[in-house]
Amino acid sequence: MTNLNLSDEILRNLTNSDMNILTYIYQHADEVINMDVKTLASAIPCSPSSVIRLCKKIGFSGFPELKFFLKQEKTTITKTNHGDESLSFDEIVRNLKKNIKGSLSLVSSEELVRTAKVLHSNMPVFVFMPGGITDNIAYYFVQVLMNRGRQYVYPLRSTKMAKHKLSSLSPNSIIVLISASGKWAKTIELAKLAHMRDIKVISFTPYTESEIAKYSDYNLRFFTEEKTRDGAEFTSRVAIFYIIDALAQYFDIYEKGDNRHE
Repeated sequence: MTNLNLSDEILRNLTNSDMNILTYIYQHADEVINMDVKTLASAIPCSPSSVIRLCKKIGFSGFPELKFFLKQEKTTITKTNHGDESLSFDEIVRNLKKNIKGSLSLVSSEELVRTAKVLHSNMPVFVFMPGGITDNIAYYFVQVLMNRGRQYVYPLRSTKMAKHKLSSLSPNSIIVLISASGKWAKTIELAKLAHMRDIKVISFTPYTESEIAKYSDYNLRFFTEEKTRDGAEFTSRVAIFYIIDALAQYFDIYEKGDNRHE
């Protein structure tokens, strides 16, 4: 059975109409993943805007994110029921395509445009290096900007350094935060500190609800399945690279002075 992991606080704030929609989603999860918002609203029945409002109340940016969550849950349950069988090469390719396609459909062109525009400004950009695998992505992001001639790009190689720097920055600064899980406490702390000081936050986070996204001015979400084993986290970061490359293409448009996409 699908589990949306809703807190008591969220449930207390749901109306009777919200609960009717939520109950239908729980009872018909397999059908909902193949519906558009109008079809679902008609089946309940309610208005499409009521469905969208519920999605936002329970932590999703909209109905497409909810559907991706339901699909992921269905895949996880299927794998559990069949045991830990070895994946074939074709299955690995399908999983990678799912993450990439899902990520590119979740991120909006409007958010890419907004983010590219602020990166094209003269504000200094500080990129937090949280350690582990994500450091490779953060370093790649720094190189993407520097290779395009973007000046004033600085990596922050430790939490201590990042906190010290944020305490002295003016609001006309940008910090970039990348998190594969959206739950890393040190990155959340930096997001809160930057938000408190009115420093602009660009974040790359999973499609699920996260504190980092909450405190971000520009949030680019990606779709991936969090994976851990024996306390170690090894979630795929492939989708994040694709989102960064998509952002780089919008940045290139600004570099050429072509604003037709606006």
